[in-house]
Amino acid sequence: MTQRGAAPDEYPPAPSAPAPPRDDVRPATRYLSLDEARAIECNGCGDCCDSRRTAGFWTWGELPADQYAPMNAGAPLIIPLEAIEGGGWRDRARTELDGATLSMTRFRCAAFTSAVDDSAGSCGLHDRERPARCGEFPVGGEAIERELREHGDAPLQTGAFPRCSWYAMVVVPDADPRRATNSR
Repeated sequence: MTQRGAAPDEYPPAPSAPAPPRDDVRPATRYLSLDEARAIECNGCGDCCDSRRTAGFWTWGELPADQYAPMNAGAPLIIPLEAIEGGGWRDRARTELDGATLSMTRFRCAAFTSAVDDSAGSCGLHDRERPARCGEFPVGGEAIERELREHGDAPLQTGAFPRCSWYAMVVVPDADPRRATNSR
């Protein structure tokens, strides 16, 4: 799941995204060590699991031809979406463009379920094998460790997810004085 810029001409335009949070109501940036950030539990908002929940802003990128079907009893796990005229989304077939490294594939994950549209839910594969990027977002994997080592901090890519447990967070070294600025 990667955040990218504007969609290529081959994709239909996404419906307009919700207005970004106003500066006067946006929560203060939180500075946490990597261990503290990794100790946070996912709240199940699902914004990273389904492009519809971010008005098409969040995309998958480089969707393999099998769409992770072996992880989902043979059925496609990551399902490409297209915006439909008048608003809304529908499933679509995977195309070769979806396999490109910088693909802008809007998607939904078949393993994410919620009782009501746009409410918190859960991943049916959370404790089983799932695509690597699912376990890496937003604080797993080596990429965040490398960014912290090379740049001294790692702002998490959660700006489109105000409901996310890791929203407005920057991972910093254990001894970073900015950690003391967090309100508890």
